[in-house]
Amino acid sequence: MSEILEPSCGVWWGASPWQKDIHSLEEAIGRSMDIVYTWHGIDQRDIPNERERRLVSEGRFLHVNIEARRFTRPGHPPVRYRRIIDGDFDEELTSQARGIADLGVPVYVTFDHEADANKRYNRRGTPEEFTEAWRHIVDLYRDEAADNAVFVWNVTGWEDNFDRLPGLWPGNDYVDWLSWEAYNMTGCELQPNWDHVDSFEEALAPMYEWVQANGEEHGIDPDKPVMIGEMGTVPIPGDPAATRRWYADIPETLREYERVRAVKIWDGMTAPTCDFRVLHNEYAMAGFIDASRDDYVNIPPQAYEAIQDALELAEGLGKDRPQDGPSGPSRWLHGRPQGGGGIPGTGGAEGVPDAGGAERVPDTGGVEGVPGARGF
Repeated sequence: MSEILEPSCGVWWGASPWQKDIHSLEEAIGRSMDIVYTWHGIDQRDIPNERERRLVSEGRFLHVNIEARRFTRPGHPPVRYRRIIDGDFDEELTSQARGIADLGVPVYVTFDHEADANKRYNRRGTPEEFTEAWRHIVDLYRDEAADNAVFVWNVTGWEDNFDRLPGLWPGNDYVDWLSWEAYNMTGCELQPNWDHVDSFEEALAPMYEWVQANGEEHGIDPDKPVMIGEMGTVPIPGDPAATRRWYADIPETLREYERVRAVKIWDGMTAPTCDFRVLHNEYAMAGFIDASRDDYVNIPPQAYEAIQDALELAEGLGKDRPQDGPSGPSRWLHGRPQGGGGIPGTGGAEGVPDAGGAERVPDTGGVEGVPGARGF
């Protein structure tokens, strides 16, 4: 296990759960999720919030996405990158950095995911301003001793956008993980031209191959670990068994792409025919259960114990972290299963309001970057 949470073998298994309900998903598949994806605006100070601290205390990692949007205002209006660069949100970012630092465990952090999507690219600022805003945020986090923040650069992974990626790259010193998405949207009404089926591998491979072949030319280290930040399929029309296979085949595919070290399902819906919720389709659920039980996506408990040992060593060396609070290192492993399977303690209900930090639930303006609601 590396200091940026890259497992030496196998893959972290995570989710952005429907209506924030990670427990129902875990109960259905009979295991805990390694990572929970959460969503916030640049203007929110309370990161991590109470719910996120509870998720960590139960033994999960967080992946926090900080959007260039104002989540404390109706409609979550976008924020220009120049305002972030100029320091207009430094107070909020400082609060976020200190909250993550105080959490005392590694946290994946992304700024403004899918910056290459048509609904974002050159809309909130230039690519140069995006990278400058990214570096500003990373520098601020580092100045606040949030050394446990692991920075994840996320793009769509769509081939038509590859020419945009070099200009959006913040630099190897400012990114720990690469991330993109792997979706199949056959029959989704918001993607009317999607009349074919892309397997998980077919959705994953183009970006993976581009990074390996062209990344170094553009200053992108191809050896950085990869996270599939979101993935899923709608029910495949006319072939329910294919929906099950789509999910069930994921672990075998992952074994062929050695730099992929984390995968997260996007368990949501954007329209009646754009439904990625695995618990609402028996074939999707069966396939996801099949995949979730594969050894390759079940990191052994020794990996968590190694992280715990490292955190306790850091505390002993005088790191300014909580010693025994509900989110501190000494409690982090509390909820993890100590053998295969098992579910962390379920004492806290999901879906608790969190000061506007909503998951990616469509609003009247449409959520940018949600599958089916984006224009690539």
